Amino acid sequence: MPIIYRCNKCNNVVYAFIRAGQDYYGVPSPSELTVRIGGICPNCGKNIELKIDLSNILITLSK
Repeated sequence: MPIIYRCNKCNNVVYAFIRAGQDYYGVPSPSELTVRIGGICPNCGKNIELKIDLSNILITLSK
């Protein structure tokens, strides 16, 4: 099941972990991802929020 991080403002995909073995380090935590991308969305320039809220998590079935 893919894990996708999106920007809260523009809904742009900031990072997508599609399959095991894709990355040497595995699935990044939100704080690790923020460090990797410099803390801002590459699409809209908004600061990435580290606060995780359950309303921001969406679980869907892939087809």
